[in-house]
Amino acid sequence: MLVIEIDADKNSELKGAGTISSDNSRVKIVVVEANEEKIIAADTYNLCKE
Repeated sequence: MLVIEIDADKNSELKGAGTISSDNSRVKIVVVEANEEKIIAADTYNLCKE
């Protein structure tokens, strides 16, 4: 069974990317910064120029 635990302090204090899982969590929980709008725009541009 997966034991997923989020560290509330890490989660609330995190600015940007980083790990928010507790030390007891069997699964590492990582926050990743992403700019979805930019990715969608670039993909759309590349599809339209073909």
